[in-house]
This record gives sequence, structure tokens and C-alpha cells, in this order.
Amino acid sequence: MSTKNNNTTGIFCDHGPTLWQTNQSGLLANNRLAVKDVFAVKGERNSAGNPHWFKTAKPAQNTASSVNKLMTAGCNFIGFTHTDELAYSLEGNNIHYGTAQNPKLKGHACGGSSMGSAAAVAANLADIGLGTDTGGSIRIPASYCGLYGIRPSHNVIEKDGLIPLAPPFDTIGWLTQSAELLSDVGNVLLPNQAINNVDTLVICEPLFELVDPVLQAPLKQLLEKTKPNFKHHKEFELPNSSLLNELADSFRVLQGRAIAKTHKDWLQLPGQLPQFAPAIAARFNMALALTDQEEQEALKVQTQWQTLIAKNLNTNSCLFLPTTPTTAPKLGADTSALRMQIITLSAIAGLSSSAQVHLPLADLANDHLYGFSLMMSHGNDKSLLACVKHLAAHFKQDTPA
Repeated sequence: MSTKNNNTTGIFCDHGPTLWQTNQSGLLANNRLAVKDVFAVKGERNSAGNPHWFKTAKPAQNTASSVNKLMTAGCNFIGFTHTDELAYSLEGNNIHYGTAQNPKLKGHACGGSSMGSAAAVAANLADIGLGTDTGGSIRIPASYCGLYGIRPSHNVIEKDGLIPLAPPFDTIGWLTQSAELLSDVGNVLLPNQAINNVDTLVICEPLFELVDPVLQAPLKQLLEKTKPNFKHHKEFELPNSSLLNELADSFRVLQGRAIAKTHKDWLQLPGQLPQFAPAIAARFNMALALTDQEEQEALKVQTQWQTLIAKNLNTNSCLFLPTTPTTAPKLGADTSALRMQIITLSAIAGLSSSAQVHLPLADLANDHLYGFSLMMSHGNDKSLLACVKHLAAHFKQDTPA
């Protein structure tokens, strides 16, 4: 291992190893790996996006098993990457370490909280961006930066050596430029799973109304282009549209309660208090103030969504859905209202522990990046990745040279 200098604001951390390789052969041989600064590497400290965390952290005694697996498969660890503070944001803006500008759309955000990992891959400084996704922190940067990104089923990948945000929703995900590499990483990190033929596309029309009106037509074009790849098409049976309105707030409450239980002691340590960006500080205060009753009400909504997903999806079907309601916002834009709109979409997988992949396959006239997601019920990650790989190849064949 060697020490690196940070020459890319908002992407790579000053601390941690670089050009570290333990095996030069394997499925992922020589792929450059950028790792979100929440994964343990033996002998190193993590900042989790906050200088106070870094100051009080102790060097890790072991490397996270997810990192170990990627290293054993031949990856070249090129550096830790910046994250929003404790990964509690979807913006991709850290007041301490800088903002990662979208490498594919200058002047725009790349999204968070896995911002550095996404920016590194989008800028071709890394091949694989390892990150986490609790409320959308892989899927949102994937959409904004034109990358493939997966939030796996909850708890299918071991989370040892990971700084948690909200354990009931935390997942380890990754970003790549291609569906093939996305799948190869899955073959290293995911457990053995049956790979089923996904022949049914499930469509939930009300979800289209949750995106910016200018994106609804391109999204429907993507749906029409996707449909021929599936033998069957089925409507998602939504008992009432009010359930969609309850998604974001229910997720906010359940995530907040989990965060409060996880980080309450650290947040309330005597002496020097951690300094957070105002919006993140407000979120922590909100989380600490949530009540048991609010949690119980949110759990009822979660149960409804789990029942709905079980009813509508099986081992041979996937849901077509928008990943984000907009393309990447401009740097410095007020995204406070956008946050809850995003969570309405991202909470579907979060509340049901499902696997979701973003496919960056839109071709918009204004050079903005966009696409769509496919989602499968828990434990069908490898089937989903195989489906995505097939679909990406189909889209590529249809693209004029």
C-alpha cells in the first residue's frame, strides 16, 4: 500500500491506500476499484464524510469481506472516495471535502451519497465504484451520471466492516460503465443463487406520473423499447394511489428511527460535537425526535408494500420503474423538495428489501443522462443482473453506429 495525494476535489480522499493489489489474476483482474469511505481496510481509518468521525476513529483491525472478495478477484484498489456525511444525503455535496461535479454533465451534481465512487467511474478514473445504498445512494448517482448501478437485495452481501447508516435498509452496491462488468462484480460479491429466465415485465403506470413531465415521454419510449424483450406484460395491481403518497414519509420515519438507534450515542457525545451541513444536521435532529407511534404507523405501510411486491413479483418477473424524477440538478440548486420525490421512487425497493438496477439507456436531446430501473423481489439478484445484461445488449444492437 502507498499513500495518495488528493488531486480531484470531491472524488478521492487524502487518506487510505492507493494502487494496492493483492492478486493479479481473477474474474476482475486489473479493474480499478474506487471504494466509498465507509468500508474498513485493515490498518486504515475512515471519515464517513465527516472530519470528527475521522478524528475519533480507530484503525480497522480487519478489511471488510466485500473489499477482500474484490481484491481476491484481482481488483486494483485506487483509493477511498468521498461521501456525503455519514451517507445521510442524496445530494453529493460535502461541506468539508467538496462537491463531486458530474463528470458527464459539467455544472451539475452527480448525486449521493456514493458521490465519489460514481464520479470516479463516470470520469473513467475507476472501473468499479463500490458504495452503499440505503435510500438511493447508488441508484441516484447511477441515474445522474449515466452509469449502471445496483442496490442488491437487503442482507444478501455481508456488511461486516461497514460503517452503518440505517442497518434495516443498508445495502452494499456498485457502479460500472457496462452491464457486463456490473454482472461480473455480482458473481464475486453475491451468494449462489438460481438464475431464472425473467420473461414477465410488470408495469405500474401511476409511477410515471411521479417524474418530471418532460421526462414522461422519453420514459414511455424506453418502456416500449423494453417490452419486446419480455414474453409477458402485466400491470402492477395497486389497490389505491394513496399508497404511493405514503411511501416517502414511511421510509423517512423508519430510516430515521434506525439511524437514531445506531448513532444516538455518537451524536450526543460530550465535548466537541460533530459539525454537519445544515440539511444533514436537521435530518439527524428529526431522526432523534421521531416517536414509537410514528414508527408503528410507518411499519404498517411497509407491510402493505411487502405484501404488494410479493403479490405482483416472482422469480420470473421484474418491475419497470423510473429511477429518479429528474435528471441531474445543477450544482448548488435547492434540492430539499426533490429529496422526498426521489425517496417516493427509491423507497419501493427499500421497504420491500428488493433488488434494483439502474440502466442508463435514455437518449435525451439535451445531453442530460437518464434511464430507468428494473426491480426484482428479494433474493433474485443474479436473475436480475442476467436480465439487465441481455437487455443492455439488445439496446446496443438497436443503437445506430
